Amino acid sequence: MPRQPGPPVHETDRAAGAVASGAADGRPPVDWLSPTGRLPAVLSAWGRGVLAEVPAGIAWDVVRLPAKLAHETVQRLRAAGAPLGPVLSAPLGAEFFVAAGSADGWDVAEGTVLPYGTLVLMPDPGVTGSRRIGDRGWLVAPAGQPLPRGADLRDAYAEARAHAAETAEDAETTV
Repeated sequence: MPRQPGPPVHETDRAAGAVASGAADGRPPVDWLSPTGRLPAVLSAWGRGVLAEVPAGIAWDVVRLPAKLAHETVQRLRAAGAPLGPVLSAPLGAEFFVAAGSADGWDVAEGTVLPYGTLVLMPDPGVTGSRRIGDRGWLVAPAGQPLPRGADLRDAYAEARAHAAETAEDAETTV
């Protein structure tokens, strides 16, 4: 499916972004949400303590990987020196945010790129660790960090899968 242009950024979004960038109140920056056209709605939802709905494929892509390999994949990205963007723990797996368009053609076992426009349900960036809203919380909270490329995530995930398979094989051998 060809990439569709995102909605225009409205003046209200720019104003909200300037206020909500995080610099004044110590909160993480939310400028990365501005291109989605949903910033005011996101801030409103977070202010009410509920999940915000933000479409994938406009400002960034989202790749869903098995939760059991999320932490190992994060460690592999860090070890490679690759950027590490937000990572969301969700009921169907870990959702890694990558640069827009960089996950096109993703074809990795047990990994899925969320289709363009799929609403990602996001808790406030402060919902980390064991805290959850609607079974969702940040493994890596948004903090204005650059997003990884899909290829970087693919490589880190492949290494994590190989390590998990090797560990499982070693466990079978010792039984």
